[in-house]
Amino acid sequence: MENFKITLYRAIGFVYIPKCLKDRKGEVILHISDTPYSFFYPLKKVIKKLKPDYIIHTGDLVDNIKLEFCHYSLYTYTKRLRILVDILENSKAKKIYVCVGNHDEKETIKKLSKRIHIVEKSKNIKIKNLNLRISHYSDEIIKNPLEYNLFGHDLSIKNKIDKERVYLNGIESINIIDVDNGEVTNLPYPFGLDDERLGKGKVGL
Repeated sequence: MENFKITLYRAIGFVYIPKCLKDRKGEVILHISDTPYSFFYPLKKVIKKLKPDYIIHTGDLVDNIKLEFCHYSLYTYTKRLRILVDILENSKAKKIYVCVGNHDEKETIKKLSKRIHIVEKSKNIKIKNLNLRISHYSDEIIKNPLEYNLFGHDLSIKNKIDKERVYLNGIESINIIDVDNGEVTNLPYPFGLDDERLGKGKVGL
């Protein structure tokens, strides 16, 4: 039944949140990355149901707009980004970290944000007893990996545990980390999101 619900939610463009996550008592981190505009509403629903205590977005905030190649799309990027920033900042998360991706514009993020912590290349952060390294790029992560390593950009490194270090790719899955015990739950994105990320028929390509 659980697998059926996961598939059904993915098929209609949403994310299934298991009851154990919704009914939890401890704090969790929500990690996402490379989010196209079509995912903003499903993300809003995820945040409403999950109520994450911390949110980490590892870059390419409006990923269907490839700003690195098409800077003329900055106006549309800004309009879309404002929606995402509102979703993130209207959450009850204690802290929100956003890494600047290659298709992002730092000054625009800074202008629209009120309580987001902006990370340019990489940053080591501590949430309770968890040591995390966060970056848009996996090659920034592997320079000095920590206990938990969060990134996006591409799939050159996928989710894995290597030498007691946890690597979480926010493109491969939505990652939920239990702050108290360090356990990770990987939730699948809706079907078709990778096509959006690749920009098939979308603005900016």
